[in-house]
Amino acid sequence: MNNHFLAHLPSRALPSRLLASGLCLGLLGILGVSIGSDLLVAPAVAEAQIPSTKEVSTQNLIGKWEGEFAPNKKITWVFTPEGKLFMLLPVPNEAPQLALEWHYHTDDSNKPMGLNIELKKGQTVMTIFEFVDDKQMRIQIEGTNPGDTRPNSFQNPTVFKKVSTDATLPPNTQIDEFDGKS
Repeated sequence: MNNHFLAHLPSRALPSRLLASGLCLGLLGILGVSIGSDLLVAPAVAEAQIPSTKEVSTQNLIGKWEGEFAPNKKITWVFTPEGKLFMLLPVPNEAPQLALEWHYHTDDSNKPMGLNIELKKGQTVMTIFEFVDDKQMRIQIEGTNPGDTRPNSFQNPTVFKKVSTDATLPPNTQIDEFDGKS
């Protein structure tokens, strides 16, 4: 069962407004991927080996990150210094790149750190994240939905690897912009 905020994408071809009712990791449903705990990437490092999140600044979040939900099923998120989060959608080789625009805020006063992802006005997903090191982080996606309380601990987190410190999108990316969504 898809129990997270990313499972709310339409199951048909994406319309001109890409974000129908939730975070786009539901696009995995479009790809025919069922996200279950057996398909999620297990944390690469045991709990005891993860450094304090205070040792790595939230500034480290800026850049391009890739996570894997199933073999050969990657998801790419781009965090900008301006508080925008773009999710790059998989497209056929010759098609223009598509991206969803969200807003994000972090709270580094707790461990694990808080991550609020505003999908559209009034729909915020409150989750947690933690840097494993400066090139890897884990985010709790499973079990998170708009309006739910923030989880206190990780359960089957998604592991993201930093592929670039560059927070720019590929040329000619078509963006489903956040402005005015409600």
